[in-house]
Amino acid sequence: MTEEVRDNREEQAREIAGRLLTEGNVDGVLALLHVMDHVVPHLFTSREELAHLNISGHYPVAGVAERLLRRWDNNGRIAVIARGCDERHLIELAKKKSVNLDRIKIVGLACTVDEAKDCHCVRPFPTEVEVGRSVGKVDYLDHFALGELIRMDIAERRKFWTQIFDRCIKCYGCRNVCPLCNCEDCRLEEARWVRVGEIPPEYPSFHLIRAVHLADKCVGCFACERACPMGIPLGKLHQLIRDYLQSVYGYEAGRDPDERSPIQIDVGIGPDVLQGLRRGGED
Repeated sequence: MTEEVRDNREEQAREIAGRLLTEGNVDGVLALLHVMDHVVPHLFTSREELAHLNISGHYPVAGVAERLLRRWDNNGRIAVIARGCDERHLIELAKKKSVNLDRIKIVGLACTVDEAKDCHCVRPFPTEVEVGRSVGKVDYLDHFALGELIRMDIAERRKFWTQIFDRCIKCYGCRNVCPLCNCEDCRLEEARWVRVGEIPPEYPSFHLIRAVHLADKCVGCFACERACPMGIPLGKLHQLIRDYLQSVYGYEAGRDPDERSPIQIDVGIGPDVLQGLRRGGED
């Protein structure tokens, strides 16, 4: 990303944020704040602060938005400088009844080509773009690596993931960075599901619990893969599941707050879907 492009987007974001704060329709604008040599999520509440608003870097701000709104009960309203993945996170949180979208003003931030490549993105823009310019629908997934995984038979696949998951140090980075891993009681911290004090965690419970839990929620932001200190290709694991649901049901997480998940039925996960996921989508 060139300095000119970044400066232009930051100027646009600051102008919109300033206008929203002046109009008084929101209690603050959630965006990234530049602090020394890094950025952190920050709720801007005055125009004076906006000089430090930054649009570079990646941070899943939807989870921060959820915690802010929960803190204010039903009274607060915020604006969020949101990339495409942030908007999709918010939509999925709304479907989980974790946030009320009426309390959020989304200021759509379009990603650049370089940013889309960095996240392996296929839709690096929100529904409505107000900051930057959409690069259109692209596809920067690593199809070669995904293809290699798909071509493996069951034995090869089990051996591959066993070796990969043996790297895990159970730091919970993948869970903590994901806005959609927001259950108050996390199964990954219950001894009956994941043995306490065991590193790496027992195969395959830890990662497959997350994978099944997020099967119809993951929006493909690859934040979990970027957060993993051990280089586990978690984004690719979730992508395989996303592709399976897309091919069988035409379902895409984060597309529409009114679109019902095909596996969220009255009795829980549909047996045909669960069986397909266990087989790795071979059928």
